[in-house]
Amino acid sequence: MRRIARPRHARRGFTLAEVAVTLVIVGIGMVLVLQGLNTAKIEVANTYNRKVAREMALLTLGQVQSGLFWEEGDVDRLSGNYEEESYPEFTWEIVLGDDNFQRREDSSLEFDSFRHRDELAAERERETRREDDDDDDEEDPEEPFEKVRVRVSFPRLGEWENSLEVERWIPWDQVYGVDEDQALASAASQDAR
Repeated sequence: MRRIARPRHARRGFTLAEVAVTLVIVGIGMVLVLQGLNTAKIEVANTYNRKVAREMALLTLGQVQSGLFWEEGDVDRLSGNYEEESYPEFTWEIVLGDDNFQRREDSSLEFDSFRHRDELAAERERETRREDDDDDDEEDPEEPFEKVRVRVSFPRLGEWENSLEVERWIPWDQVYGVDEDQALASAASQDAR
């Protein structure tokens, strides 16, 4: 049996250039995979926050509907957080009627006293219009429903929006409670029948 002779310059492994190119390709692949995993992780966390925010907004609407905010009086805006529900980083804001939520600015911006002054002047003007309207219409007919909007804010993740708004029309009496004088008058009229 004859042996085949190998040439002395035959290769037995990879060259340094081949190994370097392979490492660069694997490194780029790993970076892309890790970025994808990180993006997926942030999207999952954002979806979870939006789900919790929706549940908390519905909880707050239920609290308004059940009359838990009657003692707050004739306030059109209320706010708080969900510390009792174990979500202290989630905050809520309630707006009643046709009012809008205040526009949220970046908290890192400095306080703009001119803008604040203009907002206060506009609010005073709206109040005087309301008072004038109240003087014109001595007895406004009662509305059967009130628009209640809840905005729940949660920690910002990435560039996604960090708040959720829910709106519901709730019967007037459930939002503001029954006026005791009106309840006594309706009870007396029912007794008279």
